[in-house]
Amino acid sequence: MSFLHPLPSLARRAAAVVLCAGFTVLASTGTALAPAYPKTSDPPSNARLGIPPTHIAITYDSAIDARGTSMLLMDSSGATVAAAHDTVDGNTRSSISPTTDLASGPYTVAWTSLSAEDGHAAQGFYTFVVNGGPVGILSGTAQAQTAAADLQASLTVTTADDGGSLLRVDLDNPTGVERVRIRLSRPELGDDLLDTRPSGDGGWVLSNNEIALPGAWHAVVIVRRANIFDDAAGAFDFTVDAASGAPAFTSAVSEPAN
Repeated sequence: MSFLHPLPSLARRAAAVVLCAGFTVLASTGTALAPAYPKTSDPPSNARLGIPPTHIAITYDSAIDARGTSMLLMDSSGATVAAAHDTVDGNTRSSISPTTDLASGPYTVAWTSLSAEDGHAAQGFYTFVVNGGPVGILSGTAQAQTAAADLQASLTVTTADDGGSLLRVDLDNPTGVERVRIRLSRPELGDDLLDTRPSGDGGWVLSNNEIALPGAWHAVVIVRRANIFDDAAGAFDFTVDAASGAPAFTSAVSEPAN
């Protein structure tokens, strides 16, 4: 068993601290409410594996309640892979064991956690690939554009050079842009807030093979700019055809960034 590796895309999380003036000041008591989020995973996010894993594990950043914590493994068709739920190891680690050897191709791990400290639930996902077959499911390119505050933002969904998924953001005015994030979601997976990287030719890309399931996806592009308090955001809905892998947009609208 290898050491667990950092899972950057899943480790990003928001924490809320509520100060009630004149009543209870939470900061003075040291109380903080937050769900349990993945800290590390094995296999790591976006791993390319020469040998199919016998266990899939997530270690959370705080104690979990096994009664509300689970993992689901899905193959590139979206079918659930049969797996046995292992006994919780300690109070922060959860794992499953596939009942048969995994075939080559991309896999998506959907996780749900229940905090043992305050009962808050969280949900998200990540992907890995077993080498020897297709790395991704996309075939073709689709693009849509919408207003995002005073910007025009376009999102392109296509195939990355390694065969996985690539999401590219382009803006009509990149002046002062400090970062661009994409929040990906679908009902059965929850959501994942992901940092893009500059493409080198004026855009921002996300190429860690997050789109590894056919069906409907929701993506929110969030743009942070210097000296502008509110982020600019545009929401996109697209589908990936199960038979052909072709992406297609169904809507694109401006929305407030949360």
